[in-house]
Amino acid sequence: MLDKLEHIAEEVSKRLAKSKVAGKTVTLKIKYSDFTLQTRSKTLSYFIRDKSMTLETAKGLLYQEKLNNSVRLLGISLSNLNTENRETKEKNSISVQLNFKF
Repeated sequence: MLDKLEHIAEEVSKRLAKSKVAGKTVTLKIKYSDFTLQTRSKTLSYFIRDKSMTLETAKGLLYQEKLNNSVRLLGISLSNLNTENRETKEKNSISVQLNFKF
């Protein structure tokens, strides 16, 4: 799962760089094999866009609690972006999800 998480963090980082934005809130979505969904998030006191900080934060969220079941899907999103127009903040989030093969 860590390899997949690293791949997702890299993709999020590329999208943030392309959009020239950074975010403060990292959200990790975990969908289990029984299709239950768990969402964990952390808001930082500073903006991030690079892969290493995104990955480090996502790993912390992954290990925050024991996983309930086998994982079917992982996703990382960054929100609370440093865009000038704060009214469209929710529309301006960057997220990537990756499915696992069974």
